[in-house]
Amino acid sequence: MKLTSFAVASLLLFGQSCFADMQEDIVYAKRGDREMKLDFLSAGDGEMQPLVICIHGGGWSRGNKRDYHHVMRDIAKHGVAAASIQYRLSPDATWPAHIEDIKAAHRFLVDNAKRFQIDPERIAVTGGSAGGHLSLMLGLEPKEEIEALRVRGIINLFGPTELRDIAKIEHARSIVETFVGGKLEDHADARSDASPVTLVGRTDPPVLTFHGTEDQLVPFEQATILHDALNQAAVPNRLFPMTNTAHGLGSFGDEVVSQLNAFLNVYVKSGTDMPLVAYEDFEHGAARWIPTDKAVWKAESTNGRTFYSLKKNSDYKPKVRSPLNIALLSDVDVSNFVLDVDMRSTNEPYGHQSLCLFFGHQDPSHFYYVHFGRKADAHANSIFLVNDEPRVSIATDRTDGTDWSRGWHRARIKRDAEAGTIEVFMDDMENPVMTANDKTFTQGKIGIGSFDDMGDFDAIRLWGKRVNK
Repeated sequence: MKLTSFAVASLLLFGQSCFADMQEDIVYAKRGDREMKLDFLSAGDGEMQPLVICIHGGGWSRGNKRDYHHVMRDIAKHGVAAASIQYRLSPDATWPAHIEDIKAAHRFLVDNAKRFQIDPERIAVTGGSAGGHLSLMLGLEPKEEIEALRVRGIINLFGPTELRDIAKIEHARSIVETFVGGKLEDHADARSDASPVTLVGRTDPPVLTFHGTEDQLVPFEQATILHDALNQAAVPNRLFPMTNTAHGLGSFGDEVVSQLNAFLNVYVKSGTDMPLVAYEDFEHGAARWIPTDKAVWKAESTNGRTFYSLKKNSDYKPKVRSPLNIALLSDVDVSNFVLDVDMRSTNEPYGHQSLCLFFGHQDPSHFYYVHFGRKADAHANSIFLVNDEPRVSIATDRTDGTDWSRGWHRARIKRDAEAGTIEVFMDDMENPVMTANDKTFTQGKIGIGSFDDMGDFDAIRLWGKRVNK
């Protein structure tokens, strides 16, 4: 959709501080004789930087990747790299050419993560109007065929979400007809394929939307339709209505910046100032991991994704009643930490269907673990202490169970050893699903595994305070 006031407002909103290392016109693909390009801005000299992909608006027919240079500079000031994407525009190109280019740029950045010193597992996407629409299409699209292309967060600025219902887009008929390449009535399939709301599923990344309540070009109803679907699917999301605001940011600049940076901090930067001390994608095997039973673990690759798979039950017999399947990261001990792990249960659903994360590990009879169980009871879906006796639940708060819907889920543990606090998150990184307070073990190793179920683990990121042992 048309994007005019957004570009002007953003110049005032994000500022124009200078970065000398803006790399422009990097070729990411070719369409015939035409080179498709992106601009990239590093957040510094460090490796494994999180990244935000920026997609300009303009009714899918106007706009330029340079429109987002000001946004990129503000993002970089907050420690996040940024890339702005050029894509084919209508009427020269019609749907799905626009999203094909965006997906190609995303894949190029992932494939060249080392070149750009970015973390391919911490990428978010944002855009305004048509750019918001394309951001949603990129982030919500199922990734079963290429699982390596995941997005960790979507910041949608007043983008259209529902194109199937002609009555809801009649006011923008000419824009959408140019986009799909003909009369709305003749392109029902294209309008359906280009509707982000049709892609919503349980394991989608979190979505933050800003939308003016008086928007006449992309009515506010487009946002409510999307977020109703996200709520129904239990996808973490937040809709920020900009009251008395038309198509653009209006007077909500400070609040938009504050919430955008808070969103990136939690979902892309991990919500901590501690350094990244370890990460694992299993691309080179699992040599750093010490399993209780090597025979039940295997590094596997499917659909472009490599992960550590717990294939069958272990013959390991712990001294006290505690999990059977544990793989510890061998070379790092931490006190305070934040641990992020992608997990996928491969068991058929049942009451105790679960996977576990371990921390403060001293030896086989002294450690903590988080049990993500489908149904909570005395021995499931809680934070447990193993202290030379059968495990004991120490959670002060917990949910009634973990939603092990099919697909990958993101888990996080936040540990402040000095204070004794433990917070556990699942998919929604703003509201803990379990909490505890305990100082029995103030340092130790971290690990992955289960009590006695099967599952897969990947994209492990550990920020923390290392302890020399």
